[in-house]
Amino acid sequence: MTKEKGNVDAPHCSGTKKAIPNNRNRNAELAVQHIHEASCLGADMVLFPEMWSNGYAAPFEGAFEYPTNPAFENERSAWLEDAVTMESDYAAAIKNAAAQNRIGVCATWLSKTENAFQNTAVVIDRSGNILLNYAKVHTCDFSLEALLQHGDEFKVCDFEGISLGVMICYDREFPESARVLMLKGAEIILVPNACAMNAHRIHQLNARAFENMVGVAMANYPGKGWGCSCAFSPVVFDENGNSLDNTLVKANDVQEDILTAEFDMDRIRTYRELETWGNAYRKPAAYAALVDVEVKKPFIRNRQNG
Repeated sequence: MTKEKGNVDAPHCSGTKKAIPNNRNRNAELAVQHIHEASCLGADMVLFPEMWSNGYAAPFEGAFEYPTNPAFENERSAWLEDAVTMESDYAAAIKNAAAQNRIGVCATWLSKTENAFQNTAVVIDRSGNILLNYAKVHTCDFSLEALLQHGDEFKVCDFEGISLGVMICYDREFPESARVLMLKGAEIILVPNACAMNAHRIHQLNARAFENMVGVAMANYPGKGWGCSCAFSPVVFDENGNSLDNTLVKANDVQEDILTAEFDMDRIRTYRELETWGNAYRKPAAYAALVDVEVKKPFIRNRQNG
């Protein structure tokens, strides 16, 4: 991105371009291919869907509903052991592709650290250096992600003078995610995604852009009822107060393409300096309940199924 304009390309691909279920090596090759294609399109940053390393695919039938089913211990262990470490050839291939193509990358993978398996997104600069390493905070503990350790911090990094934040899929459904990123200085929020996408969830993304005065870009896997990769500007009114269509780009559910969204950073920054949302008139003293850890009925849930 430049300070004047910022281009984000989101691979929104299927067939030979879509991530292959649980095929880490092939998905690394595809990621390198898409990074090169995005660079040829003049993009500044490439955004991948969630957990690209395995295509967010189940390790066994029924894994999303019953992730700890004891009958599939071998399949579950193999899925976790195929996770990506920062020292792996997979991570090196992505970083090298960013450097060779002189482009930023928001890459995603199932990660393995010394102590945990996590759903991870990293932001890589044009030299192949990792600027941000984020583990999904709001893991889907009612599903397969019950096997993973959630992150405990929302992170922001500087990419060539633009402040970028990341939230992953289910993070989108908690307004606190984007709000914390805004409070930490984010101007653009990148959203790797892997789920069915409908009008309500798209409106969530638009609302996060509007209420926090940040640009939002989301990349999702295509498929019937999925897809809909999109980007929204926070600029929803012109200088005369007229309402604007702030949709920068939006795919349909099955569209296979690399989409380009351009954020006008000068206009966004001017808007943020003048308008009333974001952190302009908040009353934090009234928000104590937001950090109360007690969960009361009707919201008490088991952490996982099975």
